[in-house]
Amino acid sequence: MADITLEQLRKFSNASTTMVTVDAPLFGVVMILNGRVILRGSQEGDRIGSSLGFPPRDQILAEASRFWIQDENGVRQRKTRDEMTKMLREFKRAAGAS
Repeated sequence: MADITLEQLRKFSNASTTMVTVDAPLFGVVMILNGRVILRGSQEGDRIGSSLGFPPRDQILAEASRFWIQDENGVRQRKTRDEMTKMLREFKRAAGAS
C-alpha cells in the first residue's frame, strides 16, 4: 500500500475545495482546508511535537486509520486508509490527464 503524504492531501484538498481531517487515534489529528494545514495553535510554529507533546504530522499521517472528507456543501464522508489511498490515486490520475 502506498503511503499517504501531506503534499498529496494538500493538493487534493486545494483542487477539490474540501476539508480533509486525518485522524490517528492516540496520536492526533491533522486538518487541511483548501490545501492549507490548519495549525493546532499559534504557538506551534516550527516546534511541532517538541513544545506541546504532539507527534509530528508525518507520524500522524503514518498512523492514521480514518480520514474525513467534508465538501463545500458541508457533506462529510468517512474514508478508511485504503479508500483514501484509492481516492488520491484516482485524483492524481485525473489531474494528470487534464
